[in-house]
Amino acid sequence: MKSLVSMLILPPAGPLLLALLGGLLRWRWRRSWVAGAMIVLGLSVSVLFTLPVVAHGLVWLVEGTDSKAPTEEALRAAVRGADPATAIVILGGGVHWDGRERPHRLTANGRTLARLTHGAWVARLTGLPVLVSGGVAPGRVDPGRESEASVMARTLESSFGIRARWKEELSPDTAGNGVESAAMLRAAGTRRVILVTQAYHMRRARQTFEAAGLQVVPAPHGFAGGIAADALRHWIPSASAVQWSWLATHEMVGLLWYRLQRTV
Repeated sequence: MKSLVSMLILPPAGPLLLALLGGLLRWRWRRSWVAGAMIVLGLSVSVLFTLPVVAHGLVWLVEGTDSKAPTEEALRAAVRGADPATAIVILGGGVHWDGRERPHRLTANGRTLARLTHGAWVARLTGLPVLVSGGVAPGRVDPGRESEASVMARTLESSFGIRARWKEELSPDTAGNGVESAAMLRAAGTRRVILVTQAYHMRRARQTFEAAGLQVVPAPHGFAGGIAADALRHWIPSASAVQWSWLATHEMVGLLWYRLQRTV
């Protein structure tokens, strides 16, 4: 249900559905100014979300104006001192299933693979053990129902030569990542972790892990926020801009939802 709601309210479907609803109202009440405003607003927002300058501006907002990747010196310092980080957590970003794939039909998608690549670098640099986090996506059609964490662990070992010490396979979303991972790590005596995920996702992920009782050293990567507006190509609609707009608005809705939950 949550995935369906996200698909319906976020771009590109959300603004187009607003315009469609306006069209239906316009057909029923031809002189309705509300219907006309819905059509104009829905189509205008749809076009804006296809522009790279808008999409990367939205990503800049969710990344945070002061977001940056830690240096090698900062990561090494995080594993020393009186209260060091003692584990690395890599969050899943999705999997891809296709019966034609070999040797494994279920593989890490691009976002997850990027997180594993960065997490492997952090692991080699710090020498810390790794936890991979991600359950079985609701409604998956693959017969094996392999968890995202299992796919991540397999990929991390086969492609990067690093064996995950823990596999958190119960969480359905980012909030679950924090709760379930924290339970496993606290049982192992870990209180402070290095958290690996894309920069646009880090704020929400960090909030969930800190709410679950862990101290977090953020290790974001894949920065995409901010873009120069002085080139013509930044004002031309593109498919990648639609994807970034979806990711950014998804994070905004998620951050708002977490804030509402804390105030209830």
